[in-house]
Amino acid sequence: MGARPCRRVPDDPLEILRIATGPTRLQILKLLQQGFDHPEDLAKKMKVRRQAVDKQLSELFFWGLVDRSAVFAPTGRPRIVYMITKRGGDLVALLEGAAREFRATFRQDMERELEELESKLAAGEIAEEIYFKRRKEIEARYTWVKGP
Repeated sequence: MGARPCRRVPDDPLEILRIATGPTRLQILKLLQQGFDHPEDLAKKMKVRRQAVDKQLSELFFWGLVDRSAVFAPTGRPRIVYMITKRGGDLVALLEGAAREFRATFRQDMERELEELESKLAAGEIAEEIYFKRRKEIEARYTWVKGP
């Protein structure tokens, strides 16, 4: 685990988002929410190389989002395993909550725009073909928020 962690950006509160939301790091954090794990096992679950996991774990450890300890098997060498810290778990929960809220506001925007468009159609302010064209544009713009 000789990888050097990235440099901290002084006084930038959003730096932690860059650290925690890298796709590999976020996946590691989410897997470690289920319990402790060895880097080799994490790599297999994620279908990435062990070196990539080691690098990301080093970064997460540096920021205090994961911790490590030795597990002693009855035979053989001890294994170093990682677990998410309270700080890491709190950060993941905060990010998930913020993302859900952000998505909900986009969904509300989509619904409001569609209602306004339907009102214009009902009032005869726009033709049907314009309505369907604009509706398709709105739905395309908000495709990512249509789900559950």
